[in-house]
Amino acid sequence: MNVKGKLLYLGETPIPENVSAAAGDWQFAPCRDGMPLSAQFRDATLVAVVPNGAAADVRWLSAVLNELDRSSAVGVFLLPPDATVARNLLSRRAGHFLCVSSEGSAAELAAVFEAAGGLQPAIRSLRTELSALPAGGDAAELDEEMRLASRLQRDFLPRELPQVGPVRFSVLFRPAGWVSGDIYDVARLDETRVGFYVADAVGHGMPAALMTMFIKRALQTKRITGNTYEIIPPGESMAQLNTDLCDQQLSSCQFCTVAYGIVDTGDLTLTFARAGHPAPILLRDGKVESLDAPGGLLGVFPEEQFEARRRQLRAGDRVLFYSDGAEDALCWTPQGGRKDLHAVLSAWADTSSERILARIGEHVDATRRAYGPRDDATAVVLNVA
Repeated sequence: MNVKGKLLYLGETPIPENVSAAAGDWQFAPCRDGMPLSAQFRDATLVAVVPNGAAADVRWLSAVLNELDRSSAVGVFLLPPDATVARNLLSRRAGHFLCVSSEGSAAELAAVFEAAGGLQPAIRSLRTELSALPAGGDAAELDEEMRLASRLQRDFLPRELPQVGPVRFSVLFRPAGWVSGDIYDVARLDETRVGFYVADAVGHGMPAALMTMFIKRALQTKRITGNTYEIIPPGESMAQLNTDLCDQQLSSCQFCTVAYGIVDTGDLTLTFARAGHPAPILLRDGKVESLDAPGGLLGVFPEEQFEARRRQLRAGDRVLFYSDGAEDALCWTPQGGRKDLHAVLSAWADTSSERILARIGEHVDATRRAYGPRDDATAVVLNVA
């Protein structure tokens, strides 16, 4: 049998019968959990992707598209009839992928795989030509522009972290390249309250970096009327930011996630909301607890609601806000598996905020040595003395 190339499957299990039957002449294998997609896509000809119907995770789909963009593999998205969210996203993105119905027969899918596989040599050749372009001239100018963009983005970050009452903050900010799709802020809102967030624009490079600057300016924390002001609750801030993003109707990198909290340093109450972002973690008395709050990805549905939750803090508590790049680094293993985040953090639950961030940084370095800088990593730790 003449094997046509490597065909990866990415999606729900068990693998649909029509997909496995259509892959007869391909070197067919499911993607491995815990192993970075970048490493698996590297030598693939095709990647067959089956989103989870109406419950498709937009962030997951965007990550798959980003990895396809970096590879020479051709994506074939097999969409169920109810995959409205996935169709919405894919219709706004350009790239080397095809969309077909997941209900096609094995023979129909085999023909699609054959046609998609025929595109891959041309894509690989184009990437080879681009990588062979001589450096210097325009490349040097672009490099300098990226340095300036990096400096500008860092100018948007807080120069000093506020220390109010018993509350202190520590930060880890590790872009994957010159510019970052992550951003954070910690700012004093009034005499006792401090607002802080970690945001992550879906995508990488300059489009994602520009999105972070939009987030920085668009996220509203106060409502000022005459000589009075009102602190805007986190859930309401998320809803307003979501409306602003949807109104922009951006053509690329239009989605983002945010976890936003306000801590009152007087009574040590934490009010927080999240929008499609990893749940903050409370470390208390050697134990680890997720602080969950409902809310979808920003920039998808204009009427999305974001519910704020409240938690009473006490001396010795640490609260960790982080991006998924930091989470992936913490959970990665050299063997290709994936550790449980709570289990990793439990080992450090009694250490200082600075030590926690140092350990996260060590894990980021380890993953980048193994696979290169694939994602930005950011973490903010609130510490109650």
